Amino acid sequence: MILPRDFYGRDTVEVAQDLLGCCLVHPEGRKTTAGIIVETEAYLSGDPAAHSYIGRTNRNEVLFGPVGHAYVYLIYGMHYCINVVTGEEGSGEAVLVRALEPVIGIPVMIGRRGTPTLSRLCSGPGKLTRAMGITRECNGVSFVNGPLQIRTRENTTGPNPALKPEIVRTTRIGIVKAADKPLRFYLKGNPNISRK
Repeated sequence: MILPRDFYGRDTVEVAQDLLGCCLVHPEGRKTTAGIIVETEAYLSGDPAAHSYIGRTNRNEVLFGPVGHAYVYLIYGMHYCINVVTGEEGSGEAVLVRALEPVIGIPVMIGRRGTPTLSRLCSGPGKLTRAMGITRECNGVSFVNGPLQIRTRENTTGPNPALKPEIVRTTRIGIVKAADKPLRFYLKGNPNISRK
């Protein structure tokens, strides 16, 4: 089942944890790819590390729009990152999807990433977007009725999808501002999480 819009309109920290074990899907016919979300980071209103901290701009406008939409941006001039807009509309809050465990379209992902090592295909925000074929064109699309989907745990194909896994909470990585906030979440023991 595709997660409903009201799933995202809740406390962002809770959403970041509840997304773990769900499945991000990019339906593209023979190039369809999907992965179980194994790592997330929460970015809150008033958070110096959040793109919304400076207020509305052309680049971050999606963050202030309806929840359940994708906020996709380019970092270092070469890597896309995908976030899910959460919280209350207008709050500028989002959850960064940091890593996936590949489950569908693995040969396609290998071709896009150029590495045969499964645990490295989607072990970081830039890696997963490249493997999944997610670009800036996905910015602003709905996860409820758009070209990207997030499905409930019950419909994933990974091991024990109906069981809520053990979650580790720690500080965020790859940022300078507010790096001490414990807003990073990942599935304990999963080999696909990103590295510091």
